[in-house]
Amino acid sequence: MYKHRSSGQRGVSPGIRAHSSEPHARSGTITRTPSPLTTTSDGYLDRIGLARRRSTLFDSEFFNIMSQSSQMGPVRSLAAQVMSTIISEHTQSAPAVSNEGEEYPFTGYFPLAQGAPDDLKTLYLETTSDFYGSRRWMEAICSVRMPFLSHVSVICVFQDLEDGLLEDSSLTVYAKTKLLRMIQDSLRGSATQTDDFTVLSILHLLTSEVGGFDEDAFDVHQAGLIRIVQQRGGINNLGFNGDLASVVTSAMLCFTTLRGVEEPVILHDFIPIRTQPESIDHIAPLSPLYCPGGDMSPIFGTLSCSSETYEILYDMHELTRTFILRWSYTGDSYAARSPAETASYDAYMQQICTRAFLRPSQGGFQSKTDWIYESCRLAALIYCQSLVQGVPLSESTSSPYTQTAGNELSPDTYLSQNSGYTVILALHNAIENTDKSAQWEELCGVFLWITLVGAAASWQTVSMAYGETDEMRTRKAWTRKCFALYSVKVSLVLGFEQPGAVVEAQRTMLQVQRLANLKRGIRSQ
Repeated sequence: MYKHRSSGQRGVSPGIRAHSSEPHARSGTITRTPSPLTTTSDGYLDRIGLARRRSTLFDSEFFNIMSQSSQMGPVRSLAAQVMSTIISEHTQSAPAVSNEGEEYPFTGYFPLAQGAPDDLKTLYLETTSDFYGSRRWMEAICSVRMPFLSHVSVICVFQDLEDGLLEDSSLTVYAKTKLLRMIQDSLRGSATQTDDFTVLSILHLLTSEVGGFDEDAFDVHQAGLIRIVQQRGGINNLGFNGDLASVVTSAMLCFTTLRGVEEPVILHDFIPIRTQPESIDHIAPLSPLYCPGGDMSPIFGTLSCSSETYEILYDMHELTRTFILRWSYTGDSYAARSPAETASYDAYMQQICTRAFLRPSQGGFQSKTDWIYESCRLAALIYCQSLVQGVPLSESTSSPYTQTAGNELSPDTYLSQNSGYTVILALHNAIENTDKSAQWEELCGVFLWITLVGAAASWQTVSMAYGETDEMRTRKAWTRKCFALYSVKVSLVLGFEQPGAVVEAQRTMLQVQRLANLKRGIRSQ
């Protein structure tokens, strides 16, 4: 379910399930995150006027929140306790330290105090250990106040999502408010303004903001992060034995994909390589975007992948491969293809898309619905439409769906121009009916593909369209936020565990999006 927060109360308005056909949300005064910040030429963060309208949450309000901590639920209560400890320690003066003998030296930062905070940190690690899939990495994050708080703010955002809040809760707003102030303090120090922990904290801030309403704020934060990386001499010069570079790259490529923009120049030619694998047991994140040697058979027969699901995934991999071969010839490094060759590619892709549109739905009220299959089927419809029409994913559901000559497609198996957005809502409903706690485990690469497709497809303006109700606009905003956060989380998890694979998949998605735009441009000439 999803709800708006109303001012003056901690509770939320009566909500409905996200897959309901009649969602609603009560309007009210919205508490938003603090004003965005941008770096100056000297590397400092300065407030900019365009976002000063956004409110913050102050200490007196946080005291009221803490007084109700026992009613918050375990995650929020723990987050509030961590915030209280970090913020109280941050206000005290302490010398900087350097633990040179450790794997991740924390130069220029204050560690957490000994004693009770360590017990709190241990509890936090146990509660959030699955976020990155690495205890070692989480311990590094939680050993220093600012990145610890930045991660807490991300956890708060995901808890808001779990609780159905479209807007940030008061606790989340407070975490972001304090985090921004800590980042400001860090950027005022010559030794810390381009530090690894500053980079990581801003990356977490971006993660917590993705899918929100203020695109300008997100752009400002990302520009600041890019400037700091440039000042460090490039992505290769980030620390943590290459782990930070991998996480930054996978997250920023995700941001780029879902927003339909070009890959940042600082990421060009960077290929992350794990120097210290977490485990040799990781299954490759196979998907239509990543399939070394064209072999997807390792995922066939897994508990989550039926034969029908495998057929869809194999078809989408073939579509991806063929589409890139078909349209890459327009680049200077490719020889022009013959008319017969391009016609062969086009016919093959059309056959794949026809099969996708003709596959039966397993949604609705069936008691034994295969929601993994249904998620793959619906994502395939959106993906096919983008490639067939040569339009961005964000426009794919507003374009007329192509009917193949000689094949009659019923209204149940393809979406008309007037009802195109319903496929995104249906995809969101299907995803919500699956277990997302481990990003589909053996099908984690498929989960990445589907959430990237859903996020990019739902990345439309949330401004009022002609004849559109507030209710529908709210549903679209909620769907967009869910897909954005799901795609970023799986990108972060895989970006740490298997950075080379996830970055290759993301860049394949970016290539498909770029060639779809190229196809549209050629057809319009």
